[in-house]
Amino acid sequence: MREYGPGNPLVFNHIPKTAGTSLRAALRQALQPTVVVEGFDGSLFGGYDDISDVAPAMRDTVFLSPEALPADATLVAGHISPYTTQTRYPGADHITFVRSPQVRLLSQWIHSRSVTEFNVRHWGAAAEAFRVGWGSLADYLQHENVAPNVDNTIVRFFAWPHPLLKKTSFITEDQDDELLAAALERLETIGFVGLVENPQFIDDLSAWLGTDLADTRLNERATVPKAMRPDLALELSDGTRELLDHRCRIDVRLWEHVAANAIPDADTDAVLRGAIDKALRRYDEMLQEPDHRKPLRRVVEGMYGRAVNLRRRRSR
Repeated sequence: MREYGPGNPLVFNHIPKTAGTSLRAALRQALQPTVVVEGFDGSLFGGYDDISDVAPAMRDTVFLSPEALPADATLVAGHISPYTTQTRYPGADHITFVRSPQVRLLSQWIHSRSVTEFNVRHWGAAAEAFRVGWGSLADYLQHENVAPNVDNTIVRFFAWPHPLLKKTSFITEDQDDELLAAALERLETIGFVGLVENPQFIDDLSAWLGTDLADTRLNERATVPKAMRPDLALELSDGTRELLDHRCRIDVRLWEHVAANAIPDADTDAVLRGAIDKALRRYDEMLQEPDHRKPLRRVVEGMYGRAVNLRRRRSR
């Protein structure tokens, strides 16, 4: 097995909503790291990037420069771009996974609707980035203040800090090729690039690491409060579905590049379509399930949310 230690950690550059939570647990179990670093850098920050009033415990997970990352890390696993981690740990092994872009984006929007005012209470002004997802999918996809999270997020994550990338504006089509090239160039520097849709992705990663990882599944079980449960059929009207595809257009090209290597014998168009269809069925089933939150939790979150809304109305 590869050796990992201070200054030379294993780095998992985790794109949001791409098999990350369960994989992090598997890596911890297999590697038994002594210093684990999890958090965010600024690569996907949009217009809600004021972290001055974020609670200290949360603020400590935000790394605004490579130098802010601990030098003695043995495992780094977070929404931290390869640029940041490769600058800080030039000798480290890096791994990442990509996922069907439309599925990733839908997963992110649905997850945001499972988050309540109580959940985001520590994030101060930056909590507005979560609240944007409480509106319709169409509005979410057009909200410029969350552009890095809804507009070709995978390419942005790898290409950052490319000068064409802006926090509060969408990528124009004339920029597609340049940004894709930058993302693919960065991708070539990563030791292991996996594909969530590859049934063998854990076996492949285990072989690359030289150690067995516990089998992992996408950890997407979330309870969406009943008032926040969308009708996906209505949300995914023809116009919104077209916009969803447009917001994923460069990411799909990058996904196809990875798929050609990860599953070379597969019909990648069929895999992509199948992933979207499977996800929509899974989300429909999940949104019909009972609220899995404990009764006391539901009461606390409800009371807190009503208090926040009352304060807002009084301040207007």
